Amino acid sequence: MKLFKNLFVAAVITLFSGASYSAVIPGQTDFLENEDGSITLIFDLVSSDIVGEGMGLSFTYFGLELIVTSQAVVIQDFPANGGLGVDSANDGDNLGAGDVLILSFNEDVTITGISFNGLMGQDGHQEMADGLVLVNGGVLDTSMYYVVGSELMLPIAGSVFTIAGAENQFTGYLESLTFFIGEPPQGIPEPGTMLLLAGALLGFGGMKLRRK
Repeated sequence: MKLFKNLFVAAVITLFSGASYSAVIPGQTDFLENEDGSITLIFDLVSSDIVGEGMGLSFTYFGLELIVTSQAVVIQDFPANGGLGVDSANDGDNLGAGDVLILSFNEDVTITGISFNGLMGQDGHQEMADGLVLVNGGVLDTSMYYVVGSELMLPIAGSVFTIAGAENQFTGYLESLTFFIGEPPQGIPEPGTMLLLAGALLGFGGMKLRRK
């Protein structure tokens, strides 16, 4: 009887664990393996909308997993120059005022670059970006990818990060993330800004573009 009870409990745990996992929708990302050892995940190259109902969207790079959630529904928007946004009542499916993207990795990373698509007052599908966002509470200017306030120390290390709309200053999408798994290798200078190297997206250097 005790064995039956233990098997029943194990089956229930497995069932609920499977249900929780299945609630995370797989997203789609291309990635760059940069010459300095960092990784760039690119979110704006999908062929159709991917909606993260339930527990959000998941992205993998070999053993690394990133799960993106929000206060509403995370969406990976399809049209050109889209990316990750929030489908809410605040401002369509853009990342706008009142919206928060929560990025949770399964191990520590060091983020060195973030890029966005979208101009203020438009639909968000522009290659250029303009406006302010909050990254872990620090103010970031999307047009120049630099820190406006002193709250944000760079690079950012950890496993959980937040990106939020600041007032009505930005209506766009998260285009890409550049990071090291763990800490940057010795001898790699730590960047003082959140500029995503232009060469990364243009394929300069010894980078490899792959789809995961």
